[in-house]
Amino acid sequence: MVFPNILKWFTRSTKTAGLGAYSDFWYNVAGSGTKSGTQVSEKSAMKYLTVARCVMLISADLARLPLNLYRKSADGGKEVVLDHPLYNVLHTEANSEINSLQYRQAANGHIELWGNHYGRVKRNNLNQVIALFPVINPGAVDVKRNERGKLIYKWRDPGGKEYAEKKENMFHVPGFGFNGVVGLSIINIIREAVGLGIANDEFASRYFGQGMNIGAVMNIPQELGEGREAYLASIKKEYAGMKNSHGILITQNDETFTPLSMPLRDAQFLEGREFQKQEIAGFYGVPGHKVGIYQANTNRNNTEQENQGYLDSCLIHRITRYETCINQQLLSKEDRRSGLFAEFNVAGLLRADSQARAEYYNKIFQVGGISPNEIRAKENWNPDPNPAADQKYVMLNMVPLDMAGQAQEQKKPEEKAIRSLKENRSIQTRDRITRQFYPLFFQAAERIVNLEGNAVKNKVAKFRKLRAVSDMESWLDDFYNGMPDKIKRELGPVIKSFSDAIIEESMSEMGLEDVDLDKFVNDYIDTYALRHTSSSLGQLRALLKDGIDELEVRVDEWREKRPEKIATNETTRSSNAFYQAVAFSAGLSTVWRIRGAKTCPFCKSLSGKRVSSGQVFVNDGEELNPEGAEAPMKIRGMKTHPPLHRGCDCYLSTI
Repeated sequence: MVFPNILKWFTRSTKTAGLGAYSDFWYNVAGSGTKSGTQVSEKSAMKYLTVARCVMLISADLARLPLNLYRKSADGGKEVVLDHPLYNVLHTEANSEINSLQYRQAANGHIELWGNHYGRVKRNNLNQVIALFPVINPGAVDVKRNERGKLIYKWRDPGGKEYAEKKENMFHVPGFGFNGVVGLSIINIIREAVGLGIANDEFASRYFGQGMNIGAVMNIPQELGEGREAYLASIKKEYAGMKNSHGILITQNDETFTPLSMPLRDAQFLEGREFQKQEIAGFYGVPGHKVGIYQANTNRNNTEQENQGYLDSCLIHRITRYETCINQQLLSKEDRRSGLFAEFNVAGLLRADSQARAEYYNKIFQVGGISPNEIRAKENWNPDPNPAADQKYVMLNMVPLDMAGQAQEQKKPEEKAIRSLKENRSIQTRDRITRQFYPLFFQAAERIVNLEGNAVKNKVAKFRKLRAVSDMESWLDDFYNGMPDKIKRELGPVIKSFSDAIIEESMSEMGLEDVDLDKFVNDYIDTYALRHTSSSLGQLRALLKDGIDELEVRVDEWREKRPEKIATNETTRSSNAFYQAVAFSAGLSTVWRIRGAKTCPFCKSLSGKRVSSGQVFVNDGEELNPEGAEAPMKIRGMKTHPPLHRGCDCYLSTI
């Protein structure tokens, strides 16, 4: 029998080709026929202009959007991360051969046709993504599970080379699908509609290229006999051709002339072709005017609304899908915990509606959220050279933002008294919390200082006995290399508990319900550990030049004085840092406040100064030389909040 032989060949061939459940084979050969009689596959569908236009338009619009890597900041904003390898992959070049725009355009084209995009991932020794290589035939990829239930991606390239990659080595962006793992072929879903459209186009082409295009039927009497040919030639010469069109035919031998209508002018045929275009465009969510379909209700007055609809109904969910896959597959859990995330910049697409854009700018301008020059920058205009254009304004007779507090205080003296009462209540509560935690800070600092002191003195005694004083500097470097972790174990829990208390009280004061500052607190603890380590190591290495005995003297001084200094400075520093973080997360600014008339001239010079997120009270290297100071104070490190100097007890307020 022939049939069993065919079945054996079919089975053997599909196994040899590595075909699986999601292979293009089942669509391109066995399942490609349509009721219109046309063969439709993902590649042949691109010959239908409406499909090609939709796919190319969506792919190009998504690819042209800037794709950046960001890190969430403590104030609730975000900043572009340029030093991570993934930034270059997403923003500049996917690999050494293709740039990121080309990669994303191809990837989105895969999704719009096959319903899936697959890319091989290349990582460095730190497990960071450094390149992406697209699989050029998504339909050939077979997604399976191994014996442990893990996903495996298998395929064969056009050259016959076979691949088998684990999920962690693949970048897979699936479209709509029922199992959540693999997307369905888009062309398979709309196969009949595409087939009918192709059939209509093919019929029109064949009509002109191969079919008989007869304009009329003319009956000539048999009596003419051999003169029929000559008579017909004279008729054609007199009446055929464009120059003789629409003339009047005069007969004299009882001839009859019957004109034939052209099927391609039939209204139903033309409407049918137009309907197929609209149906395909509607499926992809693309407005008709973007693919050359102009209806009666399409005009310049509603084109902006249609563009906004294109963004809302067609592009946004595709953007979200791509971003989600990047964040899940190309960033590690540690990266995500640190606040890293990828995001498209859709500002260019949001320019679609000028009226909505103007209303948006106006609203955020009136609450001090944006300056005139920032608006001009978003509109791609040159900045206004007037310095006032860089100011932010609020609805207090349009005064600059940094004068709004002063204007409000001058407006109603009784309101100033109310604010003063609130401010006093706020700092009194924070002072109470500080007094409760001061002993815990002191004890933790004492343990850290004793740990350092004992280790240094023991090593000094050993090196002195062995006469290996020259090895002391190397030992110091090794010892303090591990010191930050020891400091975090001792002081970290104290700072964490203290931050919880300050943050909770600050949120209550500002009327906030939930603020996530875990990353900010952890970064603060890490920074303190490094600051303490740097200070200790710097002091000891400087003293080592004068002899090994000086180290013992210094660590004894630490034991006597340093725990108190640490407890005093760090309770003030961390209290203000956590209070300011809450304020910035709420979009508020903070004001430097002093305790009273006995405060030093330097702190008095800062009293009442207000800063917003991203600003500082004093810059690194700046000199303060206020009236009443004996000598200028040179500032080391940016001062974003108190203390300004050792022993400073200034505080922050939002009013």
